[in-house]
Order: sequence, then C-alpha cells, then structure tokens
Amino acid sequence: MTKLFCGIDVAKFEHVASIYNPSTGEIILDSLHFDNNDKGFNSLLSHLSKLNKKDELFIGFESTSHYHQTLFNFLTSKKYKCYLINPYMTSKFRSISLRDAKNDNIDSKAIAQFLSLEYRNLLNEEFHSNELKELSIQRQFLMTESSKLKIKLKANIDRVFPELESIANINVAAIRAILKEYPTARSISSVRIDKLKNIANKASKGKYSTVKIEAIKEAAKTSIGIDSSSIGLNIIQCIETLELKEKQIDIIENEIKKHPTVLNSPLHQLIGINDIEIGYIMSAIISITRFSSSKKLVAYAGLDPKIRQSGTWQANTTRMSKRGNKLLRYALIWSAYNMTLKPGPMKDYYDLKKAEGKSHYNALGHCASKLCRYIFWILNNPELEFKYQ
Repeated sequence: MTKLFCGIDVAKFEHVASIYNPSTGEIILDSLHFDNNDKGFNSLLSHLSKLNKKDELFIGFESTSHYHQTLFNFLTSKKYKCYLINPYMTSKFRSISLRDAKNDNIDSKAIAQFLSLEYRNLLNEEFHSNELKELSIQRQFLMTESSKLKIKLKANIDRVFPELESIANINVAAIRAILKEYPTARSISSVRIDKLKNIANKASKGKYSTVKIEAIKEAAKTSIGIDSSSIGLNIIQCIETLELKEKQIDIIENEIKKHPTVLNSPLHQLIGINDIEIGYIMSAIISITRFSSSKKLVAYAGLDPKIRQSGTWQANTTRMSKRGNKLLRYALIWSAYNMTLKPGPMKDYYDLKKAEGKSHYNALGHCASKLCRYIFWILNNPELEFKYQ
C-alpha cells in the first residue's frame, strides 16, 4: 500500500500542513493553512479523512516549544501516527536544497519529505497527558531558578557582609531567618546578641550553634561591607522567593514519589537510584517498547558519541552527541553519579574508567551509557531479578 507523509509547520496562531506521496513525488495537499483552534483542527481532520488512509498516513511535527502539543494530542486521540522531529534535522535537510529559501509553506513540505525518508528511525510518540513528565519538567525549572537565586543571594551578601560566608552556611534556615530581619552587617552589629540567638533558635528548632551566632555578631562589628538598605531589601526578597521555590519543589517531589509509575518501577533494584531520578527517567522514556535496542535508548538520550572520520583519518577522541532528550540525559548522568557514590558495580565501573585516564565527566558519560543498558534490560524484563554485568 502507498504510504503518505504529512508535514505540519507549527506556529502559535496558525499551522501549515502539506502531504507528500513519495511513490509519485507529488505534493497531494499543498500548504493547507489552518488555525490553532477547534475549527482549524477539524478542517485538517476533514482533509485527512478524505484520503481514507489512516493506517498508511504518517504525520510529522517539528518539536518547537509547546505549540505542537494540543494538535499532537488531538491527532493521536483520533488514532493517527504522529512523530516529533528535531528541528536541527529538518534544518539540515532543507539546507541540501540549492535554493536558500524558508517559509511556512516550504517548511511543511520539507517536513513531509524528510519524514518519508526517516520515519523508520523516529519514535512514534505516545502523546498524552503525561503527568509525570509535567512534574519532572516543572521540578527541573524550579531547581534551575533556585540555583540562580542562590547565586544572586551570595552576590548581594558579598557586598553587604563579605565575611559571613567564611563563618556560616548562608542557606541554612537559621542564617536565612536572621538575614530576613537584619540583611546587612551594619544592621546585625546594631542588634542585641540575644535577639539574634532567639531568631536562630526558633528557625532551627534549637539546633543551631550559639557560638556561630556570636562569631557572626563580632564579624559584623568590623565588617567592610556596604551599608545599603536597597541591597538589604534585595537580600530579603531573594530569600523569600527562594524559600517559596523550595516549598514548591517539595510539593512536586512528593507528587513524583507517589506517582504509580515511580512507586511500581522495577528500577528500584538499581543500587543508589532514587525516586526523583526514576521519575525523570520514566517521564522521558514513556514506554520502553518505543526502543528496539539499548543503543537506541542511548542515542535518544544523546549519550552516543559523535563520529569524526574521513578517509583514513579518524579523531583520537570523541564527545557525546547531546542531540537527544536533554532531560533524560541529565537524569541518567545525575543518577549514574549518585550510583557511583555507593559501593557496587557502577562505582567499580567508574573507577575503572578513571584508571584508564578518563576525566570525571567522561567517566560519568560511560556510566550513564551503561545505566541505559541496565534500564533497557530491567524494563523489558520487569518480573525477573536484575543481575549486574
């Protein structure tokens, strides 16, 4: 049967679809413009239905921001085969043309033609309301924002009380509580020591060292920090925002931990892996049936090596491609690192790579690839006991 390929160029308000028949080389639907709403979706559906080839019709989108998601969900709910395509791949495909042209009409045709050549190597997306994926992405966003806030907080404290960090950890509850009340060295030096101790005692439930509070008070008296109320206000608001984000992270982590996919995951067999890492990994993989081999899972994560070879020349070193799923790659490297912190096969493998002269991150990349192979076996054999190799 003749296979048809539909390429859709996605935008915020309007999409463009073209359908290509590779057996004849014809564009049988040329640049259908339709709105990003119910009327537009049904207009596309009407054109697709007329073909009467649902089983032989393949639909491809470039993975651009979030704009494709509602249409993707709509079409997959109608049982159409849908594929997400890395825009880098279609960009390279378009560049083959001698004509330097780019617009929505050309893009939709290029996507359709590229899909006709590469659909066997792409993943047929199981797009649905993936709650675990949403939770994982939101947690990662909040973690990134929290890291930026910690850097900003440190920079501000360095200006008003540069001696503080050599005495105390500025991210513990007791110190944050003091800084929210007295954010500069000048303000700390002017308050009574018992007041500072009471604030720290309440925030830490009596666990923070009074000796450190005394040291902070003494350092504040001779601090070279700037006495600035505006920087002090920045510190207060930075801490308040940081604590809000940390509270949000805790809520999301609790949701990830109680998600059925995480609770029932056979990946708990792996030494050193935790619930959040499993959540990240499974949110990206969705279903192991999407991968016919562990090598394809490694490639999907972007952990496969770049090949640099021409004629008889071949590069002495290789780097990971980093062209796969960014969240999955991060989760695998993060998980592999945590696994190397505990005695076991992954630590032994890391030590072996280090002994071979690999750098820390190079060795972790090897560990992450090995973790991919472990995951592939475990998810394909969930009823069997996993044995390290």
